[in-house]
This record gives sequence, structure tokens and C-alpha cells, in this order.
Amino acid sequence: MAANALRPPQAFVTTEEETLWRGTPSPKVLIGRGAGLLLTLIVVLVAAHIFASFTADLTTQSRIISAGWWIAAAVFVVQAIRLGMAVLVLRGTMYTITNQRIIIERGVLSKAVNEIDLRTIDDTQFFQSPMHRLLGIGDVTLVSTDRTMPTLVLRDAPDPRALRELIRSHAYRVSQRQLFTREA
Repeated sequence: MAANALRPPQAFVTTEEETLWRGTPSPKVLIGRGAGLLLTLIVVLVAAHIFASFTADLTTQSRIISAGWWIAAAVFVVQAIRLGMAVLVLRGTMYTITNQRIIIERGVLSKAVNEIDLRTIDDTQFFQSPMHRLLGIGDVTLVSTDRTMPTLVLRDAPDPRALRELIRSHAYRVSQRQLFTREA
């Protein structure tokens, strides 16, 4: 009986890796950029009309209003390009949570993959700004003992509280299955 007590328990049999959640940062985060784009256009055009109203010469008024339209068009093109690039970055980011690890894929033309083992996660947090609360999105931060990536942030994730809880509960389950041995 004493010989059996000294024998280490059988190795943990790993289960198949299952995907628990898969998603991208929410496109709702771009609502502010779209609203800012429209607001900028309106401000530029209204400012052009206000400046034009200070002059009595119709030709000068016409030129000021025309310049306002050209400025608005240039601002629109630049902001539309920035918005398009932000959409590509969002669509080029994929979060995958499995029962063993968290994987983040980033990139549009080239790809980078980062992952963190659930066993290394020590703490989970989420943050929502007031605007993010209205939109139902937020950031989930994972603090781990991983040497290469001690802190990992899943940005603009939908329903961050539920996502944090999913990660926390599975990290706890996985860490409970770890085999800790002590030297005698």
C-alpha cells in the first residue's frame, strides 16, 4: 500500500481542443468615427457660409462657399480613407477562445498570431467607457504568467463581461487540472 502512495498519479489525459468563442472587435466602435466625419463636414460647410455672409461681394461669397466645399471634400476623402483602414484592421483581427488557449490573429496582408495558454492566466478584467457601455462593447484584459505576453487585451469585444467570465471560468477549470508535484 505504501508503494502505491509514492507512485505519481496517472498523467492527465488531454481532451480535444474545442472552440468556445470566436469573434472580432465590434464594428460599433467605428460609430464615433463616422459621426465625427459627418460633424466635421457640417462644421466646415457652415463655417464657409458664415464667413461668406460677412462679405457683401457676391463673387467673394461664391468663392468662399466653393472653397468650403473643396475643403469639405478633401476632409471627407481623408477621413473616409482612415475609416476604411480602421474597418480593415477590425476585420483583420480575429479572437478565438478554446478550452485550452486564447488566440489572437492580426493582419490584413500579413498575419501575426499570438496565443496564451489558459493555465497561465492569473487575472481577468474588463473595462467599458460610457460610450462603450451604450454600445455593449469593451476591453477584456488578461494578466498572466506568460513570459512573452504577460498582459493581453481583447479590444472592443462584444459583451465583455460575459466574455471575461467565460475566460475566467475556463482558466480556473484548466488550472485545477494541473498536476502539481513536490520534491520530497
